[in-house]
Amino acid sequence: MARLVAAVPCSQLATRQQDSLQAIVNKHVQDPALRELNSSQTSTERGVQRWEQAHLVSALDVINEYQRSRRARVFSSLGDFGPSFRRSYKNDPRTRMCELLKSWLRANAACNSLPEEEVRSMCGLCRDVLSHPQLFPAKNPQSFMKSMADVYDHLQWQLQEVLEKDRSCAELAQRILSMSRNLVTDTITYLLLGPSDLKDTDGLPSMEVVKLWQSLPNEGHPMPHRKDPALQKLMGEAWQSHVGMLVAALLRAPWCVRLFAGADAESSTRLLALEDGKDFQLPSLQSLLKEAERCFDAGYFKGSGLVGALRQDEKQRSSWIQALIITSDIMYLLGEVMVQFHRISDGLGDFGMIRVSPWLHPVLDSLVEKVLSLKGLLESLNHSLDAAYVLARARGQKVLKPAPSEKMCFRAREAIQRALLAGKGSHADQLLQVADELRARSAPERLPHLAKGLGDATLSLSSVLSSEEFRRHVGDAFPDLPKLGDCLEAQRGVDEIRAIEGPRTLEKRRTPLAIQDDTSTRTATTVSAIQSFASERSCSSCCSNTLNVSEPLGLVMKFEVYRLLNNTRHDCRSIELRSGQLLIYDKNSTSQVKYVVQIPDGMDRVLLKSDVILEMSFTVLPASAKKGMKQKDYIFEFISAEEADVFCEEIWNQGVR
Repeated sequence: MARLVAAVPCSQLATRQQDSLQAIVNKHVQDPALRELNSSQTSTERGVQRWEQAHLVSALDVINEYQRSRRARVFSSLGDFGPSFRRSYKNDPRTRMCELLKSWLRANAACNSLPEEEVRSMCGLCRDVLSHPQLFPAKNPQSFMKSMADVYDHLQWQLQEVLEKDRSCAELAQRILSMSRNLVTDTITYLLLGPSDLKDTDGLPSMEVVKLWQSLPNEGHPMPHRKDPALQKLMGEAWQSHVGMLVAALLRAPWCVRLFAGADAESSTRLLALEDGKDFQLPSLQSLLKEAERCFDAGYFKGSGLVGALRQDEKQRSSWIQALIITSDIMYLLGEVMVQFHRISDGLGDFGMIRVSPWLHPVLDSLVEKVLSLKGLLESLNHSLDAAYVLARARGQKVLKPAPSEKMCFRAREAIQRALLAGKGSHADQLLQVADELRARSAPERLPHLAKGLGDATLSLSSVLSSEEFRRHVGDAFPDLPKLGDCLEAQRGVDEIRAIEGPRTLEKRRTPLAIQDDTSTRTATTVSAIQSFASERSCSSCCSNTLNVSEPLGLVMKFEVYRLLNNTRHDCRSIELRSGQLLIYDKNSTSQVKYVVQIPDGMDRVLLKSDVILEMSFTVLPASAKKGMKQKDYIFEFISAEEADVFCEEIWNQGVR
C-alpha cells in the first residue's frame, strides 16, 4: 500500500499544473470546445483512416504512445490494485492537455489545407508548456515533457509546410469576388430596409440579391427566367417608390448580374434581348438619382419610401444617396473588372497576374478607397437611424412616421453588422485584408523568383525525361519526346503571356523569358523578338554612323531604361544584350547605337543598387571609328525589378563575375 500512496501525485502540485495549463490554453486556443480540457482519456488508437498532413499524424502517434506507456507503467507497478482503463489518470492535468491536442490533431490530420493561424496557435501552446519543466518532473524515458517536445517539433515542421503553400493569385482573386458578393448583398439589404418604410419586404423570405431578382418588375428584368409572379405582386408597390427604384437600378445593372449570376449572366442577357419590351429603355441610376434629389429638395416625399427621420435630416439623406453611388461603383469594379483579372489568374496563374499588376494594383487601390468610404457613410447613417427608431422604441419614446417595421430594423441591423460592424470578421475588413494579400502576391518583385523556379523545374524535368534511368522505368514502348526548345518555340507560350503585359510596357521592348538547356543555349527567345531585331537592324544599316554588328547567334534581349544623373531621370535609353555584346543606343532612339561594350572584357563593374537601379562602369567602343576607347560610368533605372534581375543574370552568365 505504501507504493500506492507514493504513486498518487500531490494535490497541491496537481492544482498548480491544472491552473497553469488552463492559463496557457486560454491564451492560445480560441475554440470553446477545445478550451474546456477533457477529464477522461480517449482511445489510444490513431482514429484517422487516411491523412493529408504527415506531421500531424506523427504528433498524434507520439501522444498516443505516451499515454499507452504511461498506463502500462501504472499497471505493472500496481498490479491488481491498478485502476480500470476509463478511471486511469482521470482529472489528471497531463491527460487533459493530451486530450486537447489529440482532438485537434484528429480533426485536422485529414484536411487538405490548414489555417496558418491554427497551426501557429498550437505551436505556441506546446512551446509555453515546455517553459514549465518544474511543474512536470520526469522519471521515465517517454515523459510528458519529452512527448510535448516531440509534438512541438512536428507542429513546427507542419507550420513550415503551411507557409510554403502560399495561396495563389487565382485563389485570392476568387476570395475577393466571394467576399465582395457578401458585402454587396448585405449593403443592398441595408440600403433597401434601413432608410425606408417598405413593409412589403417583410413578406420576402430572403433579402439576398438572387432572391430580390425574382421580385423585380417585368420591364427590363435582368434574369427573365427567374421571375416569381407571387413575389413580384408582393413587391409591386415597393419598387415604384424612389427607394425601390434606386435599389432596383442597382440590381438590374449588368455588372451586378455578372457578379452574382456567373455563368448564367450571358444567357440571361440573350433572353432579355428577346423579351417583348426589349425596346423599353429603363432610366439609369444617375437619372433616377437626379429625379429623387429634385423631389427631396422640393420637400416632396410622398411615395418616396423614406422613413420620417431621413425626410427631416438632409445630411443623412445625402449619406444614403452617396452610399448608393459608391455601391454602384464597387459593383462595377468587381463585376466588370475583377472578374476579368480572375479569368487571367485562373488561366495563367501567378505569372499572368504579376504581368498585369500595373493594371491590377490601381484597381485594388480604388476598390479599397470605395469600401472605406462606404463604411464611413453607412456607419454614420446606421447610428442616426438606430437612435431614431431602435433606441427610441426601446425607451418608449415617440418615433417619426413613417417608420420601418421591427422586422425591417432587425434585418437591416443584421445586414450592416455582417457587412461593416463586426470588426475584423466583417465582410469589409476581410475584403480589405484579401486585397492586401493579392497585392503582395502579384507584386512584380516576385516574378524573377517565380521565373527561376519554373526554369529550374523545367530543366530538372528535361534532365529526368532524357535519362537512362527514366527509360529503364517506363520501358521501350514509351514514345520519343521532343526537345524542350522545340516545344517552347512551337507553343510560343511566352508570346501569349507577353500579349497581356501591363501598361508599363514600352514600345518595341523585348524581355523574353529565357530557359537554359543542357548545352547552355537560351532556347526560349521568341520569334517575334528576332524578327523585331532584324527589322531594326535593317533600318539602321543605312545610317552611316551606326555601328555594324554581326548577326546574332543566340539570345537577343532589349530593354528600355532611364539614365539617371544626380538621382533624377535624365533621358530614356535603349540597351541591348546579344552575342557577347552590350549595345547602348542614343537617347530616345531605338536605331542609333552610341556605344558597344564587349562582355566580359569591357565590363569593369556591375552593381545592382536597388531592385531597379543598376550602376555600371565599363570601357566602351564608340560607334564612330574616329573616336578611341573610352571609360564610362552609367546609372540605369529599369522599368521593373524583373527586367533588372534578368539583365544582371544574363551579364553574369556571359562571364562577368
